[in-house]
Amino acid sequence: MAFDHIAQPGHLGGLEIKNRISLSPMEKNWCDRLGNPGQNYIDYYALRASHGVGSMNFEATYIDPRGRGNLFQLGLWCDDNIPAHKRLNEAVQAHGCRTTAELNHGGRNTNMHRTGLQSVGPSNLPFPMVGGHELHALTVEEIGEIVDRYRDGARRAAEAGYDMITIHGAHGYLITNFLSFVHNQRTDAYGGSDENRWRFLIEIYQAMRDEVGRDMPIGVRLSAQEEIDGGYDVGYTLRLVQHLESLGLDFVDVSTGLYESIETLIQPMDFRPGCLMPLARQFKDAVSIPVVSAGRVNNMTAAETILAAGDCDFVHMGRAFHADPEILSKSLDGRQDEIVSCIACNKCCMELFVNKPSVCTVNPAAGREREMALRPASHKRKVVVAGGDIAALEAAATAARRGHGVTLLEPSDRLGGYLNVIGAPKFRQNWCRAVEDRVRIAKRAGVEFKMQTEPTLEAVEDETPDVVIISSGSRPFVPKYIPGWDLPFVTDYDSLISGETEVGSRVAVLGGQMLGMAVAEFVAEAGAEVTVIEQTDAIAQDLEYMAQQALNARLAKSNQIELRLSTNVERIAEGGVLTLQSGGELSTIDEIDQVVFAIERTMDRSVVDALSVGLEGRDDIEWHTIGDCIWPQEPYDAILEGHMLARTL
Repeated sequence: MAFDHIAQPGHLGGLEIKNRISLSPMEKNWCDRLGNPGQNYIDYYALRASHGVGSMNFEATYIDPRGRGNLFQLGLWCDDNIPAHKRLNEAVQAHGCRTTAELNHGGRNTNMHRTGLQSVGPSNLPFPMVGGHELHALTVEEIGEIVDRYRDGARRAAEAGYDMITIHGAHGYLITNFLSFVHNQRTDAYGGSDENRWRFLIEIYQAMRDEVGRDMPIGVRLSAQEEIDGGYDVGYTLRLVQHLESLGLDFVDVSTGLYESIETLIQPMDFRPGCLMPLARQFKDAVSIPVVSAGRVNNMTAAETILAAGDCDFVHMGRAFHADPEILSKSLDGRQDEIVSCIACNKCCMELFVNKPSVCTVNPAAGREREMALRPASHKRKVVVAGGDIAALEAAATAARRGHGVTLLEPSDRLGGYLNVIGAPKFRQNWCRAVEDRVRIAKRAGVEFKMQTEPTLEAVEDETPDVVIISSGSRPFVPKYIPGWDLPFVTDYDSLISGETEVGSRVAVLGGQMLGMAVAEFVAEAGAEVTVIEQTDAIAQDLEYMAQQALNARLAKSNQIELRLSTNVERIAEGGVLTLQSGGELSTIDEIDQVVFAIERTMDRSVVDALSVGLEGRDDIEWHTIGDCIWPQEPYDAILEGHMLARTL
């Protein structure tokens, strides 16, 4: 595919941008406690700039310690921040990439336990999602002081060498709080009417413009809609942007939602690529300034289609570059088959909510580019990988890329192990994409795959290995203590999803966490009526929050999936399941023709046990175990374990 629209230069204000791809802002939690970016931060963005990105907006950058959202967030709140930002800009701009400072105050989204300071807002409306702390309702004088902090942030951005400034007015941060119908309950000059709710943002814009002049482009990032009951709609923000355009605004960056509707702004894999473009198009049709927008755009083909349709002028892509820093250059060079795709698992974002650094499930080197640059092995060895789960695939691909000769033995006819299960429903199939990418990369690196080959000691020895990596994965846990577990109509998730067992018409799925709900949706998609029986009082608590919200929305519309929470299975019998609810009430779910165990999974130790006896004590063969056969783990940990082991060989 030609990427003519992507490659076309564009302008933001008077500034030329070499192409239409922007690396969108993503908080990483990688800076020091005063907001300074370190070398790993600089390396991360410089690498992506070197692969052709036209412009970069690093992340929400706090201009006031009281408005810091994460402990290690990027900051421009004092002059001491300027030198580190200048080094960051110089490293990125050396590759012809433009940089944007996204200046922000967290408002009611901040947590006193992280800032050590009381959170503020236009009104005292505490936010339970970040601790529910009482907010200090800003006085008019204090509003003016914050406007001055934005002015100072703009000055620092200019002195640090940024090309542009974006005012972060989206996602429920302080500016959004003032714009909000719900969170702004003021009756003075900053509340009550559209013009009054806009006043804070307009004063910030005018202060910045006075500070940096007309030559430095200034844009605003807005949530087109709040996506909550009683919240403002897109018509409101269109009028706001039209007014800002009349004041000289250079561009608008269209997002949507608040933390209360966070799945709309950090979209899980359940959302389609380009999901925000219908909103962006409305701005494109209403204003003459450039429109920038995102919305789970995870490949250049989607970006090219969006630009060709005229939905926006520049496409933001963040997580896609997190997964593969070379995605743009690979696409333009016709090497799409080498791309590691972002699967929108949201591991990168969820870590921040528990005050950890951002990572990437499919790119273990994200944020550690310098130290984890892959280097050729000093001594080439023959490696046999016993098993084909995701840890095995990563170990095999990485070892082969380092120059080792690698053969993978997989007893079944499919690769990927557990990811095939959680990726079975149509809304979660990106997990299977992670498997496909690993297989393709491994084959390009020279890994030899021997499918339907039992990794017996004899089969392994036939390969004359120097190293054996055992990664036999997990298997379904079958609770043999439940009477009726061995009846003919009882099966497990693996048999069902692999196609070994046909889906019934009235199915009871035992287990309602991520595993059980994946099975339930897969079965429902096959046409079955499903009853999910879950021991706890909530479903899918091991699923990331944004995907939980998307799942709950689907379940609310489903007439096929019924939930029985706080319920145990006491007995399985022909035609029914006897259950015990938390209150002690026994009841029977009748007319069930299939029962599926999807409570949990356990280690598949069969290959480990078989091989370890023959390999123990051998001086000629080094051997390791990785992945779910040691302990069932999430995909990020499995991939990281496989990658790190292969780096040591």
